[in-house]
Amino acid sequence: MFKYIIIFSIALVFSLLGFPTKSTTIEIEIVPPSYEQEVQRIFKDKAPIALAVFKHESSGIETAKNWNCFYYKTVNEEQVRYSTFCKKIDRENAWSVDCGYFQINVKGQVCPPEYMTKLGSLERVETIYKEQGLNAWVSYKNKKYLQFM
Repeated sequence: MFKYIIIFSIALVFSLLGFPTKSTTIEIEIVPPSYEQEVQRIFKDKAPIALAVFKHESSGIETAKNWNCFYYKTVNEEQVRYSTFCKKIDRENAWSVDCGYFQINVKGQVCPPEYMTKLGSLERVETIYKEQGLNAWVSYKNKKYLQFM
């Protein structure tokens, strides 16, 4: 929690107005918004959906990591490359990693530290939402988030 002490120089103002002077100290506690409040600000009427999407995406774990690998499968006798979660033994071959509670996709294998906290990653979440909407998150597209509604 943040605390700031604000000293109002009432003495100066009152002396300019011709009133008797006296200094006053007021303590104001500034409480930063919770991540739920920030999600409400960003997603507005879609905030309940967004919260359900994020809970499904990360299993509710603020420091969740999921690595993404390319694999091949045969479709109509052709080899097709696709991306999915890496098998544990393949993580060193990951092309990207989904980071934190909001599962923000990052190229490479390392999550930026700010993405590993709810409040730290909200600026990026807001940018993603403005650019792509909720479709940026797989849980929204496949509707698996509905179990958390």
